[in-house]
Amino acid sequence: MELKRQKTYKGVFDAARDLLLNGGNIPEKLFRAGLRYDERETDLRVFVPFFNETIILTLPAGNFASDAGANVTLVARIIILHYINTASGIPFAGEKVAYGDIPQCMHYDPVFERRVLKPIVRAFGYDKYSFKEAGRLMGAREEEFGDASFTLFAFPKVPITFILWEGDEEFPPQAKALFDLSITGYLPLEDIVVIAKLAAGRILKSAIKHFSYED
Repeated sequence: MELKRQKTYKGVFDAARDLLLNGGNIPEKLFRAGLRYDERETDLRVFVPFFNETIILTLPAGNFASDAGANVTLVARIIILHYINTASGIPFAGEKVAYGDIPQCMHYDPVFERRVLKPIVRAFGYDKYSFKEAGRLMGAREEEFGDASFTLFAFPKVPITFILWEGDEEFPPQAKALFDLSITGYLPLEDIVVIAKLAAGRILKSAIKHFSYED
């Protein structure tokens, strides 16, 4: 099953890379995605802010490297290519929406809840301070929603706002993730769950690192 999944991902990656290389004006695509690049004699180096690191994409080879020395997974490579290929250049709408309020995403809301929000609730449902600290360590912008909230930028044009309501004797904890309404101009619909899941995973890892440093 894992091998089959990897083959599927590899096919998706190859298709996205080929679309970027052969689908027209690359500098224009990068401009719409808010990305800077260095043009050399034989290649192009694209600098992709990705959460709290920068991924350097070298074209036409299609190589990826993190300035943090981290492994750039196949899923991350795919979503970076999808971001560049989909970017429309539309401005932020200034309106935050939940996943289920995005057109065509309503029926997948239970999947989003299970993959993205439940891990956040399990980890931070009774500890808003650790939640806020995890966001701070990732360079997130603090917000004033709920009991604790912050906004992460997955890409320059893809902000994600995470909100936590702490649980108590009467009410269970809750979490929510909000997107700018412009997100459908920057990612395919099926990638919105993926990028939010990656964000949640990074928040959890940030908290684990914080706790290990304290120990």
